[in-house]
Amino acid sequence: MFSFNNPFGACPTCTGIGYLMRMDEELIVPDKEKTLYDGIKAFGASTMKKGDTMAKMYFESIAKHYGVDIKKPIKKLPKEFLEKILYGTGNESIDFEYESSVGIRKFKTPFEGVIPTLERRHNETKSQGMRDFYEMYMSESDCPTCSGARLKKEVLSVKVGDKNINELTEMSITSMKDYLNSLKLTQKEKMIADQIFKELNKRLQFLIDVGLEYLTLSRPAGTLSGGEAQRIRLATQIGSSLTGVLYILDEPSIGLHQRDNDKLINTLKKLRDLGNTVLVVEHDEDTMLASDQIIDIGPRTTEYMVETLLHKEQRKK
Repeated sequence: MFSFNNPFGACPTCTGIGYLMRMDEELIVPDKEKTLYDGIKAFGASTMKKGDTMAKMYFESIAKHYGVDIKKPIKKLPKEFLEKILYGTGNESIDFEYESSVGIRKFKTPFEGVIPTLERRHNETKSQGMRDFYEMYMSESDCPTCSGARLKKEVLSVKVGDKNINELTEMSITSMKDYLNSLKLTQKEKMIADQIFKELNKRLQFLIDVGLEYLTLSRPAGTLSGGEAQRIRLATQIGSSLTGVLYILDEPSIGLHQRDNDKLINTLKKLRDLGNTVLVVEHDEDTMLASDQIIDIGPRTTEYMVETLLHKEQRKK
């Protein structure tokens, strides 16, 4: 129920993604200095007689209906008229007339609107090429049902203290740990939560120990740096308490502030002390000084490394 990857917990509107792809008015009308003929390229590409487009016919018929001169730049058009163009005329019918190779056709109907039309075409098309085309004019917006929380309202109604699971995962690791430890529970609640809180505290502390106390659990994995992702996996491995494993890490200190380097080194030592082998590719001086063995590769590497470490020791003295 508390997983947005599961249909039992996921918001039904966005299916657990947290956002919807919608037509963006700013992308559809990027240059308001232009006229409607040139300013809305996403709408109406089919050509009629004399090289005119269906879009031109729609715009001119609507302009005639409301008595608006559409030869003016978009920014000078009446706001109410532009709303009709973009979002439709509702129940108000418009007289349309266009000339094609088969003659003149007249019909009267409400105008669907540029944005609703593009959204409908995007939903109905079977062509990936056309889908990609329409998505050029779309942007992400928070789901109106869950406001980006990705879960059903029933799930978000369940709270620990005064916060639901989404509000907790929006907190930083340290803030969450402090919040959970500050909860005032009844004797019965303490009995229920005792083992759960112990496990939560242990897992949160692992993340703090590798210098990730500033992260939130809601942070998308794609936004993590390589070093952050490696340190998260390190914290997971410490929690699993495996032994006899070879760990190979490629510069885990990337993106880590120097003051948190000791936390990372202590974590690597914990993995080693559990009975594992930890092989680290690293250029950080503190990590090299803390290592049991150093393997150097490349011309003059040893000479450079020795000079660096000696300089480090001299600075300490």
